[in-house]
Amino acid sequence: MKNKLLNILMILIIIVILITVLLIIIKYGKNQVNEKRLSGIIDEFETKYNNDEEISEDIMIDDYKVIGIITIPKINLKYPILDRTDNKGMKLSITKFWGSELNEIGNVTLAGHNNRDGTMFGKTKNLEKGDIIQITDKKSRTLDYEVFDYYIIDPNDVSCVESIDGSTKEVTLITCSNGNKKRLVTKAREINDK
Repeated sequence: MKNKLLNILMILIIIVILITVLLIIIKYGKNQVNEKRLSGIIDEFETKYNNDEEISEDIMIDDYKVIGIITIPKINLKYPILDRTDNKGMKLSITKFWGSELNEIGNVTLAGHNNRDGTMFGKTKNLEKGDIIQITDKKSRTLDYEVFDYYIIDPNDVSCVESIDGSTKEVTLITCSNGNKKRLVTKAREINDK
């Protein structure tokens, strides 16, 4: 009887492990399909907005407008920036959470998931002061922003959306941390030495 119970327990453990592995593979596969889709959107954006033509229609991902591209060379990150933040949009790409227009005076705050596979903002924890964040807007301007601060906040603390210096161009990145119990904030300011 004891051996029979042990065999049933072992079978159940194997089934749970197999289901867990299958779910991880499915999630990873979905992320990779989305990454490939976003790569095509980035190519379309760069082609469309690098020409000097007047653009009459927006590039869309589902029902979200693509308003720019974020690139962080140090962590090999490049994503379209969607025009608004909600649960659906954040599953698709990086989103505009708050603030001014891209590459304008003030602070624009961008939100993205901290995916365990390193996609979206999953690697922003590796950024340090002095690292570069590049933002390309629909006017074909690509500005470099230098990281000057990063810190952890409570999810209800939105003070990070405020500009540190109202006369500069700033970018703030927000992602979840500590199992979604905290938020990692990365602040960057335009480099004016060009």
